[in-house]
Amino acid sequence: MKQVILGVCFLAITTTVVSQNFLSATLNDRYYSASAGLGFASYRGELKHNGSIQNEVSNMSIGAEVRLWSKVSARVELGRYSIRGHDKHAADSSFARQRNLSFESTNYEASIQGVFFLRSYRGVYHKRWSLDPYISLGIGTTYLSPQAKLGESYFNLYELETEQDSDYSRFTLILPASVGLKWKITSSLNFITEIAYRYTFSDHLDDVSGNFPQSYPNATTELLGNRKDEIGLINETAYEQLSAGNPRGDNSDKDVYLFLNLKFELFLSRDMFKPKPKPSKR
Repeated sequence: MKQVILGVCFLAITTTVVSQNFLSATLNDRYYSASAGLGFASYRGELKHNGSIQNEVSNMSIGAEVRLWSKVSARVELGRYSIRGHDKHAADSSFARQRNLSFESTNYEASIQGVFFLRSYRGVYHKRWSLDPYISLGIGTTYLSPQAKLGESYFNLYELETEQDSDYSRFTLILPASVGLKWKITSSLNFITEIAYRYTFSDHLDDVSGNFPQSYPNATTELLGNRKDEIGLINETAYEQLSAGNPRGDNSDKDVYLFLNLKFELFLSRDMFKPKPKPSKR
C-alpha cells in the first residue's frame, strides 16, 4: 500500500509540474497537442495461454503533450481498457485446463510519460517530419476490477475470498513503455500507431496469484474460486492438487498488459491559453 501512495503522490506532483510547463511553454520551439484514440488490448498472467490480442476494440485513451526540448516531450494520458483470460485456452490435460478459471475486467489508468524522438524538432509544428518515430517511458497507476461469470450473473472477484491472501489493493503502480510512429496528415493533425507495454506491481489483474484458502465463506465464493468440477476429471494429478492450501496461481511473476493503439493528435495554437484582448471602445 505504501508504494501505491508514494506512486500516486509522485504522479500528482509530476503532473502538476508538467501542467505548469504545458501552460507556460510559449517560447522557442515548444508546441502543445491533444490526442484521442482506440485500440486493442491484451494481458499476460496466469489465465493467458496464447500470445494473441483481443480481436475487438478494447481500450481508449485521451492525452496531452508538450514539447520540452528538441527531442523530448512530456505526455499526460488517461485510459480505459478491457482484458480477459480463460483456462479453457490452455493445453489439453494440463494443470491450467483442469483449474478452469476465467476472468474479465474493465480498468482505468493514468500515467505521465517522457516521449523521446529519434529526429530533432524542426522548430515549428507545421514543418515537422512526415514520419516521426519515438519511444516513451513513464510511471502511472491503474485500478483493477476483475470479474467472473457464474450462470447468467457476473461477480466481483476482488470482493470474494478466492485465495488465502485475497486482501489486495485495487490500485497498483504501472511502468508504461511504448514504441510509436507519428504520421503527418495535415499541418495540424497526426495519425499515431503505437505498441504500448504496461508492467504492473500486482499479480492480481486476473485475481489469480496465491494458494487456495483452507475454507470458503460461502457457496458462491467456492464455486468461483475452484472450478475444477465444472469440466470433470481430465488430469488426475492436477485435480488432486487443486485443493485447500495448494497453489492456485504463481505469485513469482507480476501481471502485465499491452495495447496496440491507433490515435489522432491535434496540434493546438500557441496563444490559445492567452486572454483575448478586449474590444476597443469607440
